[in-house]
Amino acid sequence: MRSDQKYRDLIFIGPNVEIGENCKIQPYAFIPDGVKVGNNVFIGPHVTFTNDKYPPSRGAWKSGPPTIVEDGAVIGANATILPGITLGKGCMVGAGAVVTKSVKSGDIVAGNPARSIKK
Repeated sequence: MRSDQKYRDLIFIGPNVEIGENCKIQPYAFIPDGVKVGNNVFIGPHVTFTNDKYPPSRGAWKSGPPTIVEDGAVIGANATILPGITLGKGCMVGAGAVVTKSVKSGDIVAGNPARSIKK
């Protein structure tokens, strides 16, 4: 077993998830159906994407927009990303943030709910 093999098994990536090239996904990340990740994205440990805004919706979320993470985005440990939003190119999400709205390209957000701390 390769040294990185033991960690790869601790990541959940659902069906129909798109992940670009050169992405780093840390252990315990949860990426369900309905998420599109661009190139050169960093997803920290324990990051959770959600795909059902009003559970239990019995699958109604499937008709909603996908969650999009654009190229070069960085998501800190333990961040929670709500469904149907876009994380813009090169944005940064602070550790522990709860992202409830789309983040503009190059913006830095942190907190609960996540708010811009630097543009």
